[in-house]
Amino acid sequence: MAHNGKINFKLTETPFLVSPDGDVVGIQSRSGAISYFPATVSQNAITAFAGGGQASAVQLKYRNSRVTTVGTAADSVKLPKAVAGMSMIVTNAAAANSMNCYPSSGEVINALAADAAFAMAANTSAQFTCMVNGTWNTII
Repeated sequence: MAHNGKINFKLTETPFLVSPDGDVVGIQSRSGAISYFPATVSQNAITAFAGGGQASAVQLKYRNSRVTTVGTAADSVKLPKAVAGMSMIVTNAAAANSMNCYPSSGEVINALAADAAFAMAANTSAQFTCMVNGTWNTII
């Protein structure tokens, strides 16, 4: 609300969404709706887990994640827990190898089975969006 040319802010108890590295990436309203800050939070030069698999996959931490090293086909990364309203972009910038992108344990990507990998060819990106908790959907 403006008053005398100044903006007055009310301090609230709205929780901030903080990345594992301590960066504030968004807020969650009292209704549960999540709002993310502009897509400036990103990580580059990620190395996918050699040998693949969900349990040891490299945990993606940022809204924009760019994997540059995929040593062999099916090396892996893992999405964060799917919460309605979330959106993130994952890029496989490796020169030749496809990588596997896993959901968090017990969750799904598209119509795949729970815990199944989503294969991403080299030099492709996918936008992952969550409309329902526990389910990621992709835009290739």
